[in-house]
Parts: sequence; C-alpha cells; structure tokens
Amino acid sequence: MSLSIAAVVLNHRTADDTILAVLSLKAADAGVRVIVVDNASADDSVRRLRAIPGIELIELHENVGFPAGCNAGIDRALAAGAGAVMLVNSDIIVPPDAPGVLCAILEQDATTGIVGPVVRKRSTPDIIESAGVRYDVTTGRMRLLEHGVSASTPFTRTVDAVAGCAMMVRREVFDAIGPLREDYYFGFEDLDFCLRARQRGFNTVCCGSAFVLHEGQRSIGRQSTERAYYATRNHLLLAARHPPGSTSLQRGMRLTRVLALNLAHASRGEEMPRLRGLGSCLAGAWDYVQGKTGPR
Repeated sequence: MSLSIAAVVLNHRTADDTILAVLSLKAADAGVRVIVVDNASADDSVRRLRAIPGIELIELHENVGFPAGCNAGIDRALAAGAGAVMLVNSDIIVPPDAPGVLCAILEQDATTGIVGPVVRKRSTPDIIESAGVRYDVTTGRMRLLEHGVSASTPFTRTVDAVAGCAMMVRREVFDAIGPLREDYYFGFEDLDFCLRARQRGFNTVCCGSAFVLHEGQRSIGRQSTERAYYATRNHLLLAARHPPGSTSLQRGMRLTRVLALNLAHASRGEEMPRLRGLGSCLAGAWDYVQGKTGPR
C-alpha cells in the first residue's frame, strides 16, 4: 500500500514563491496533501494564500524560526495520518513526478528513512546545486555533493544528509527521533535531523531520478551578515553534538576547525563585506559559547 504524502511549505514574506511551490505540489502525479505554514509574515501573504483552493493554512502569530515553523506543519500532517512528510522550501518548484518517485524509494526499503531529490538551480536548471551532503565527523566540515556539476546520469545513493529545502521523511523517523530541533532557528537543522536519524538506524538517500528547482537565498539574502551569524553559531552547535560521545579534546578540536572554516569563508568577502562578515561570525561564535539559541 502506497504511503500517503503530506507536503509542508513554510512561508515568511515570500508569497510569490510560496504560491509557485504550492501550485507545483498540487500538480503532482501522486496525491499530495499540501499544508502551508505562514510564519508571521505580517504582510498580505495570508490573504493571498487563503485564495488557493485545496490547501491547509496554519497561521503563526510570531516568527518562530524555520524548524519550529516546519514542525507546526509536520505535527498537522502526522495527526492527519500521513505516512510520509515532504518538507519543501517556499522557493522550490517541484516537478509533477518528483513526490511519487521519492515516495517509491521509501517504500522499497524500510531502513531508508529520508530521501531527497537532486537540487538544481532555477536560473540554470542544468546545473546541480546539491546531490546530497557529506559530513566529516572528525573536522565537522560539510560538503555539498556534485555542487556546480552539470546534471547527468541519474543515480541513487546513500548520503549523510540531503538538503532540507526538499526532503521526504517517513513517519517512523519522527516517531523515533522527534521533530526538527528548534534551537537552530535558521540553518543546520536539516543536517542534524539526518544525522540523528542515522543514529537510530535510518539511512538517508539522494535520488538522482527526481529533481527540484531552487531559487535560494529568498528569506535571508546571500549578502546578509545574518547568514554568517547563523551559519557560524549553528555549525558550532551541530559540531558539538555530532558525533555523540566525543571526548572533550575531540570536540574542542572539531569546534576550532569549524570556527576557522567559517572565518576563512567570511574573510574572502565574496558574499558580504569582509569586516561585517567576520564580525557576524565572531558574534555567532560568542553566542554559541554563551549558550544562546533562537533569533539573534
């Protein structure tokens, strides 16, 4: 029996993109229940989203962050009996066959708990943005697989994680490990979720015969120093947690490497002013040390 699919789309002041994402999901070959969570947009998003027939809309009255907003939709989907929940960023366009292809991967093997498509750039759809993620448990370094490579022969392989902008999760994973960790607020909650699932015996798979188109950087722009802040703070938080059971020395060395990686990235000044980027990295590191989570 096929798993019932519910898709969760989080909106925060990106109504134009969210509507495109929702319409693409409604056109899916496999029947998909569409749940949209408005994360306190405080603009005309709710009015516009209400006009879309056949969706469920959850209105949050404060911006609770990305993982908590997604969790509100996940809770609704699981309560309604969904066998699989597909998390879809508002800036994603989903081809009609993708949900069914991903669901078939879950149905083939009960040990596969999470499956994601290849993510391609919407502006250059023949270029791969991500075909899964590798995470080095020694250094804490993460790497997007096939990033910048031309799309080619389809493949299916086990990876450490898939991009949270589009991933499908069987309900048993939520039963085993719970929802997304909300203290990340923005970023790295998807990698953390996949790593926790693996610790409970669930594999994560990237399916090359399904793809989505991703716009990227819509809620927080690529040049925003907020991105550097959350990237540093949350990368340190993840590196402290994975792998569990690390000694103090191992964890300290890993955290040092992670901070150096983020500072090196900011120092290149490719995406934001160099000094402001470095300042945001250091602010993120300081707040990690202070145990601060949630919004900056």
